[in-house]
Amino acid sequence: MQWTDLTRRLAKLSAATTLVLAACGGGDSNPTGPTNGGGGNGGGDIATMNLVALGFVGLPADVQVEDCMLTRFYSGKIEVTEDGAWRIKLQVHDESGDWGYHDQGRYQDDGDTGSFQSEITGTTYQATYDGTDLRLMYDWCENGVPDVQLVFE
Repeated sequence: MQWTDLTRRLAKLSAATTLVLAACGGGDSNPTGPTNGGGGNGGGDIATMNLVALGFVGLPADVQVEDCMLTRFYSGKIEVTEDGAWRIKLQVHDESGDWGYHDQGRYQDDGDTGSFQSEITGTTYQATYDGTDLRLMYDWCENGVPDVQLVFE
């Protein structure tokens, strides 16, 4: 599907949702497309993309950034709603064992770039969308400096 066709299909949505819902396939009734459902974080349709890589490294990926401990990222997803809410869920392993990580907040887009503000940390993360991948620069060590690129498809 061409970007212009996708934009036309999403014209009924507010401009702030076009980037993320286009990336996630929001509202797609195709059973082979991304997972969609109602309700959730903030209400409205939920579109889901799966974590496929950290930067250029596919999952599972081991990473030790800044002063954080070595962590293995197994899987994850990002969910966004048409009203501007987002939620990340990650499955990771470190020296304390297997555990799940969650973050959520609000997003805004500006064409092929966007920002995701966390309600938990208050940090704003920058993202890009190239027509296939949503790449989110994320502050894993929570020190105010983005240190890992989460890649969702």
